[in-house]
Amino acid sequence: MTGAPRMARRKLDWALAGGVCAFLLASAGLSAPAAAGTLQIDPVRLEIGKARKTASLTVRNVEDAPVTIQAHALGWSQQDGGDTYQESAAVIVSPPIFTVPPGGTQIVRVGLRNPAASEGAYRLIVEEVPEAAVGTGVRVALRLDIPLYAGLQPGKPGELAWSVWRDAQRGWIAEAANRGSGYVRVEPEELGAAVGLRLSGVTFGTVLPGSRRRWMLGERIEIADQARFESLRLPEKSGQNTGVSGTK
Repeated sequence: MTGAPRMARRKLDWALAGGVCAFLLASAGLSAPAAAGTLQIDPVRLEIGKARKTASLTVRNVEDAPVTIQAHALGWSQQDGGDTYQESAAVIVSPPIFTVPPGGTQIVRVGLRNPAASEGAYRLIVEEVPEAAVGTGVRVALRLDIPLYAGLQPGKPGELAWSVWRDAQRGWIAEAANRGSGYVRVEPEELGAAVGLRLSGVTFGTVLPGSRRRWMLGERIEIADQARFESLRLPEKSGQNTGVSGTK
């Protein structure tokens, strides 16, 4: 396949890859690679610290054409229950831009410029450098978002303080406040058990140390543990200045 038909197929591959990889990154474990029609990424979570100064990511191109990729890091924090990202020069990414040949691989290494002063949470952004558009087709570039923890250890679910309330404008909301010094990943079933609800359609989330994370549950909820739910329930809020930014 050559010319415009080949480019149209690649456009579709990248569009599908973006959605598939986003789902895989959200659901995969620490060491399981994320795979899509165009790229394979392994691992899907990076950690560096005193014993491990750098981390590496393997990017494999399973397409039959070369792919140019750029990578950079953003600072990651949580405010008002939502994730926020900031430009940061604290993380060194090498190489920051590269081309992976068909069937080839590239190792990307990350480290801190000043390990003593840069501990915290980051997101490693791995994205395609778009090619020039052909014809009138829509070009969708792949962008992956990988958590990078520098000097942070996994925390315990027991370090989360939960609350749940109904917002007059946004429906039911669950919030976890992390009182510990490590990051805590919360799976959907753990979220439901924590607040006494049967949930569907919610995604996992990570609560950073000293931060709060909110989940939007919708207008209708199903209570599984009445006593647990009532012990965490707060009075209804008006929806003003709640800072709810949705889920990630």
